[in-house]
Amino acid sequence: MRQKFAINLVFLLTVSLLIKPFWIFGIDRVIQNRFPVGVYGTYFAVFNYSFLLSIILDFGINNFNSRAISRDKNRLGEYLLNLMIIKGVLSILYFALTFLSALATGFDELQIKMLFFLAINQVLLSLILYLRSNIAALQYFKTDSLISTLDRLLAIIFCLGLLYLPAFKDSFNIMWFIYAQTLSLVITAVLAFVVIMGKSTIQMNIWKPKFTRLILLKSAPFAMLALLMGVYYRIDAVMIERMLPNGDNEAGIYAASFRLLDAVNQFGYLFATLLLPMFAGMIRRNEQLRHLVKFSSELLFVIAIITAVDCYFFRNEMMALMYKNSTAYWSQIFGWLMFTFIPMSSIYVFGTLLTANGSLKVLNFIALGGMFLNIGLNLYLIPHYGALGATFATLVTQFLAAGAHIVAANRTFGFVYEGREFLRLLAYALLSCLILVLIKMLPVDWRTSLVLASAACLLLAAVARLVPLSEFMDMVKLRGTS
Repeated sequence: MRQKFAINLVFLLTVSLLIKPFWIFGIDRVIQNRFPVGVYGTYFAVFNYSFLLSIILDFGINNFNSRAISRDKNRLGEYLLNLMIIKGVLSILYFALTFLSALATGFDELQIKMLFFLAINQVLLSLILYLRSNIAALQYFKTDSLISTLDRLLAIIFCLGLLYLPAFKDSFNIMWFIYAQTLSLVITAVLAFVVIMGKSTIQMNIWKPKFTRLILLKSAPFAMLALLMGVYYRIDAVMIERMLPNGDNEAGIYAASFRLLDAVNQFGYLFATLLLPMFAGMIRRNEQLRHLVKFSSELLFVIAIITAVDCYFFRNEMMALMYKNSTAYWSQIFGWLMFTFIPMSSIYVFGTLLTANGSLKVLNFIALGGMFLNIGLNLYLIPHYGALGATFATLVTQFLAAGAHIVAANRTFGFVYEGREFLRLLAYALLSCLILVLIKMLPVDWRTSLVLASAACLLLAAVARLVPLSEFMDMVKLRGTS
């Protein structure tokens, strides 16, 4: 079992780190450069809008199903029909609420057309995640890993053909980009369903409404948390596009920077998937958590600091390299937005710890506060400063949310830290900035300076014993036994 998991983990990390970055930088970025800034900005705003209520499509069903099938594989045939019926009803509710709110918000004809297919994509993605929960519960780990990246791989192939084949490249438009994603998701969903049908026989006994309500009520706190966090993570682009006269253009500029933040957050997310079962197992066994929390939070802090200061000090060079329309304004947004990875890295640790403990009331309270704070700041800052205002709103919200997570985790578990530990982290951050300032003065190409600066900051972290790699390898091994 441990060997199976280890192989799956390595495979999943490998394909994720190969395919997802290629999608972000080799496809999504290229497509933004292909169109005027406002065209992609409109797509980006509508894409984020389709995410806002997408938790309705799941509502905790995947977690419930994964636990149930893992305990009794024979339930698959009974659960498959019933849960797909529930997901069908939830999909209708998602479509109704999403489009009613979009019409009330004033979406035009093109935006409604985009939203229709992007909403279908959300439904298909939710279906794939549900089908994958069955495959993983049956312990077909390699199959699950393949399906997890199949839609992105297919979308890459389709988009490369549309972008570069002579028959399509001159007439390529933003809707084709959406259609390519839809087709990829359809194929992936069909293949995942075929895999499931080969492992079970559908039973026609329909659950009573009372049992269905019980499932949804138990899942409601998890769904509420995902909804609140999704809103304050995704609402910025929607508000930029809706509130400004040139909102489509500003949303496109914001998207250029958000793409890189989203890319580095993939690492934090993968790190959290390692920590969640470990924290849960240690809490169940009443083991001491402080050492693992300290180690993981400091390691992610180092990664976040190096990423943030590198991006800030080389913001002009990076944006000019990636975007043909880049200006100093683009770079300013990018430089500040990447600092939000620092508080986000803390949330990946302390938020995961609270989730493993089942502290959903606290997490929902923090997420609710973060949502209202983010929306309030955006309402004030976006009209005055455009996309840069949304950047500062995100930065402030994430730092305060991270602080709230840290305080809540410390109170819940009784952690006590010495002041010198915080001073050591602060000193590391300041010294990293100083290193960047000094290395930028060297008469070498900026790419060489970037590599030297990253290496120097990493060496400084090793000297300060903030990155004990042997302990990280122990953590990966421990994950296989949790």
